[in-house]
Amino acid sequence: MKRWIISIFAAASMAFIHIYIPFEGLTPGAKLTLIIFLVTIIFWIVRPIPEYLTSIFAAAVLIVFARTPGGQVLSGFNNMAWWMTVFAMILGATISHTGLGRRLAYIFLAKYAKGPLQILYATSMVNNILAPFMPSNTARGALLSNVSDSICEGVGFKPGEYKGDHTIMLANLYTNTTNTFMFLTATGANMLGLKVIKDMTGMDITWNTWFMAGFFPGLPVVLLLPFIVYKMFPFGMSSPEVARALAKERLAEMGPVTRAEKRTLIILLLTGGFWVTEFLHGIPSTHTSFILAFLLVPGVGAVSWKDIGERVSWPALIWLGMAMGMADVINRSGGFKWIVDTLFAKSSFMSGMGITEFSVILICGTVFMHIIFAGMNAMMMVMVPIAISIAQQRGFDPYAIGIITTMAVAGGAFFMPFNSAPNLIFYGTGRYDVRHQFIGAVPLALLICIALVLALFLWWPMIGLI
Repeated sequence: MKRWIISIFAAASMAFIHIYIPFEGLTPGAKLTLIIFLVTIIFWIVRPIPEYLTSIFAAAVLIVFARTPGGQVLSGFNNMAWWMTVFAMILGATISHTGLGRRLAYIFLAKYAKGPLQILYATSMVNNILAPFMPSNTARGALLSNVSDSICEGVGFKPGEYKGDHTIMLANLYTNTTNTFMFLTATGANMLGLKVIKDMTGMDITWNTWFMAGFFPGLPVVLLLPFIVYKMFPFGMSSPEVARALAKERLAEMGPVTRAEKRTLIILLLTGGFWVTEFLHGIPSTHTSFILAFLLVPGVGAVSWKDIGERVSWPALIWLGMAMGMADVINRSGGFKWIVDTLFAKSSFMSGMGITEFSVILICGTVFMHIIFAGMNAMMMVMVPIAISIAQQRGFDPYAIGIITTMAVAGGAFFMPFNSAPNLIFYGTGRYDVRHQFIGAVPLALLICIALVLALFLWWPMIGLI
């Protein structure tokens, strides 16, 4: 009942805003579209009904009342990232059904189960090591979410109980969407931002220069991240020694690796291998996912569709497709640009600011604006051009502002499950809810803001970037 009261109050407030407060610069249709999206986000946070049902209802409202073409609302299901998420979930379900996930989890526990915090650091460090070589945090998220889910299962955590599995999953989710600003090749969105910077300033940046610029602010963040998550969502294990002994006992009970496990392991290694070596063969990870998906079909793969159908989070996939489609609608209508213009470009509050105040607000505003965006690419195309334009108008260094804005967009897309495809992959495990993710994201976002501000004013002058 409390959730419904909050949701109804939020919807009524937005209706009042829509009627009585003008959104200068937006057409009536764009204004209504933005209001619907903001109400939808509140419903996702409060969750009076499942997120995918909220998404379906919001899509219907957009089509009927905002006169939005259905093709635009459903465009998320045509996005390659959505199909890659489908493949990742099917692969994860296969790993779970065949028992390979449990085997890997028990092997992992037998070696690293010295305590809860060590588990968080071990899995997070794997993600950090893969980041510079795997230019897709969706791909990394697919791999690490499967490993993390298997660890939770091996320890004995059941989805929905939130006895520690939410801590393990969230630590890895946050890592997966934080180390993206440390390395130029950690996500394709960085390349998108870099292209905008080059087009507008004529200046480029090398991989090594980016590494020097991003490693200093990124290292303390990824080192503190597992500790902060553990303190926010503490959990215990009855005895690390007992856990390791149990893991060894269960491995013995499972016996030799089965044929199904071997096939699944081959598919997993091929998937990871193609994703990691994308910089060599040039085949996008989304394309290799389609190719490798054929190895999962009955007669060739390890399981039948019936075996894994119940293990795939279809509601989460519906939610992702709807959220991506809605984000595309908002972006086309100018809603995102209007928000950024209002907060930054046209704000009288910022007109008299110097470079320090402007940069702090820009960085923090960009990081926290992830809350309303579904995907870094759309956000990159909105934030980076506006930031550079303002810098040029105010006489600030447009190149440095472009780079720091790109990093702020690349890191911190972890407030809500719909903010990115890998978020939905983690969320699909059912081991935490939206409130857990949002509450844990706030202090980590503040940490990223502090790190980027210090890098811009202390570290970058030292390395000659500005």
